[in-house]
Amino acid sequence: MEHYKTIDHEADVGFEIYGKTMEDLYKNAVEALFSLIVKPGKMEPEKGKRIDITDDQGLLVVFLNELLYLWDTEGFIPKDMSLKVEKGKLTGTVIGGIYNPSRDAIKAEVKAVTYHNFSIEEKYDMLKATVIIDV
Repeated sequence: MEHYKTIDHEADVGFEIYGKTMEDLYKNAVEALFSLIVKPGKMEPEKGKRIDITDDQGLLVVFLNELLYLWDTEGFIPKDMSLKVEKGKLTGTVIGGIYNPSRDAIKAEVKAVTYHNFSIEEKYDMLKATVIIDV
């Protein structure tokens, strides 16, 4: 099963992201977002970031923008994560490395994850999120 697919959008990039659980959906969303930003080389996880976010409207969007902020300010590249998502609250740890220009290749600049057309729906025991990325 594919984790995500790119969907057509006028000027930005859209994704449909899939997961059997909310935690899978969030992990696959991070994979989709960073597939636009950087092609990481072989790295050993060297940093852990504690995540604790509460939001009733767009928790996934807030989470992805938080990781985008860590990328913009520290060059943090997520590699693995342990997350718990329930009732508008996300807690967990994201483990990754710091961008190294001799190892990693930047692919594109991403400005933000938007609320435009954002949705999460459940169908046939599968979750699907639609997310639009401002590039």
